[in-house]
Amino acid sequence: MTAPQHRAQLADRVQRLEAAAFRLGVDLGEIKTAVEQLPTTIRQEILDYTEPVFGEIMAGNASLATKEDLDQLKDLFETRFTQMDAKLDRLLAALPQPPSS
Repeated sequence: MTAPQHRAQLADRVQRLEAAAFRLGVDLGEIKTAVEQLPTTIRQEILDYTEPVFGEIMAGNASLATKEDLDQLKDLFETRFTQMDAKLDRLLAALPQPPSS
């Protein structure tokens, strides 16, 4: 699965968890039961979400990012931000300056 699909699945799961929370009545017993079940529910949601990702990694179709990958990505972002800053400075310099009062 691609990252957007994972995000969509995660968003759907969060919505279902929120809906379940709002279905609770004001009965304190129901709230106590829901709170006690929450760690198990969250643990299951994490497993449901991560299992396909690790399956793809184990199948050789994907891999986790290494520190070197993340450093390279950081460098790419820094270069891009520097280029965008320089472009913005050129654009601002080309704009007419407002009269000083």
